[in-house]
Amino acid sequence: MAKLISVVIPTFQAQKLLENNLPQVIAELRRGDELLIIEDAGSDDTASWLEKVVRKKVEARGATLKIVVNQKNLRFGASCNKAVKLAKNNYIFLLNNDVSPHAGCVEKLLEHFDGDDVFAVGCLEKETNGEEHGKNKLWFERGLFMHGKKTPLTSGETAWVIGGSGMFDRKKWLTIGGFDERFYPAYWEDIDLCFQARKNGWKVLFEQNAVVDHNHESTNKDVFGEKRLAEISWSNSLKFTWKNSDLWQKIAFVIWQPYWFYKRYIG
Repeated sequence: MAKLISVVIPTFQAQKLLENNLPQVIAELRRGDELLIIEDAGSDDTASWLEKVVRKKVEARGATLKIVVNQKNLRFGASCNKAVKLAKNNYIFLLNNDVSPHAGCVEKLLEHFDGDDVFAVGCLEKETNGEEHGKNKLWFERGLFMHGKKTPLTSGETAWVIGGSGMFDRKKWLTIGGFDERFYPAYWEDIDLCFQARKNGWKVLFEQNAVVDHNHESTNKDVFGEKRLAEISWSNSLKFTWKNSDLWQKIAFVIWQPYWFYKRYIG
């Protein structure tokens, strides 16, 4: 039986980004697949453009297009949760609106779902500046969980799958409850989701041959500004640590707080 996918793309008044990246997304669709785009209460004409221009191209592939328009701005985590609940297929290919997959990306990701123990598989992200990402590590140090890039970028286990370019098992996603919306408006929700999956005994993988281009034109910086985004990321790292630490790690978390306060605000 074919593994059918629902491509989920959250977007916020970014029609131009979709115009640039959807052609490559649509080229990956197969008969029975679904493209689900959730517009997060933007003020542009994204929804009508999708209906007029994109629907025919999707249906020509034998796939379906579902357009969801939020009545209020939910941001990334809540929009993705809403979309995954509405998706019709069990394999969710979650993409940012500034990401485009290379040919064969979907098939390379789906190859890992032959068993029942895989939760998610991430892509190799190629940046416009030549950098590559997608395989990650997570560790506990000085009272906090820290994360970084894991090298070499060869296929295998990863600490988490980046929320803007990865394939997820929908049933397992719903079992976990999806992204924890306490990480609003962004950052650490994908790390947390995969942390919960690994606690359940499910694999979180990276596939080096499933390649996407990431053009980094998302709207978070425009909406919040760099300083506010840094504060949000720091706050969510604290939330993640407290949520996912054991007793001794929580004790370390408390002990190290004066150090981190000094580093951030004085030193």
